[in-house]
Amino acid sequence: MSTSCVQAFELRAGVVVCEINRPDALNALNTEVLHELLRQVESVKCNDSASVVILRSVGDKAFVAGADIKEMLNYSTDQAFRFSSLGQSVFSALSDLPQVVIAQVQGFALGGGLELALAADFIIASQKAKFGLPEVGLGLIPGFGGTQRLVKRLGFAKALEWMTSAERYSAEVAYQLGLLNRVLEHEQLSTGVEALAQTIAAQGPRAVRAAKRAARAAESSHGQLGFEFEAQLFSSCFAGAEAREGLSAFVEKRKPEFRSIER
Repeated sequence: MSTSCVQAFELRAGVVVCEINRPDALNALNTEVLHELLRQVESVKCNDSASVVILRSVGDKAFVAGADIKEMLNYSTDQAFRFSSLGQSVFSALSDLPQVVIAQVQGFALGGGLELALAADFIIASQKAKFGLPEVGLGLIPGFGGTQRLVKRLGFAKALEWMTSAERYSAEVAYQLGLLNRVLEHEQLSTGVEALAQTIAAQGPRAVRAAKRAARAAESSHGQLGFEFEAQLFSSCFAGAEAREGLSAFVEKRKPEFRSIER
């Protein structure tokens, strides 16, 4: 059996699962996970028999709790820019898959976890799921495409509220805002997602892929410029003391003291 932190396998005809397996770290995204996720996404892209990809993770508590804070703690601005660009590249590769991608969110989808879910075509969540972008509480901003994708999903004002408040939102609130396609009972999440995936996979494979291409064309814009700007802003956060304080406070399990930092 593979010991990889990300695995891809065929669930049934036409349906592939891409699964993050790092539950002890709440499936947090570090460089290793991102590289492995990209490798699996590129493999899935070549699977001509698959119409649907289910993106999910192992464990009951978290889909993905965010980026790996301990890895980011001592990043320079150059390292932060490379990390942001890597995450954006991986998530864009996921978003650009010819298959329909369903994010199955069973628990926390925070920071990079929400950004990962946003890279899917739609999100189906458990009633226990929680969503949010807590980066400003660390002295940072989302850096894996979240500032761009969330605005497209929720609109400017509501997305900006999410980005600047660092609040966590229930699955019901996220559904009401249009972030989620469906909210299911926690115990029914896997079977519900698999049933929908099977329904899609039962349709004409070429037609399903064509429908996705057409829908993407309808909502596309000059997004790459926004991603590049986001990466620059994300990495610039590491130039000052604010991010150091926020990241250190997280690791040390204390509240950050942003107001005491010299400007």
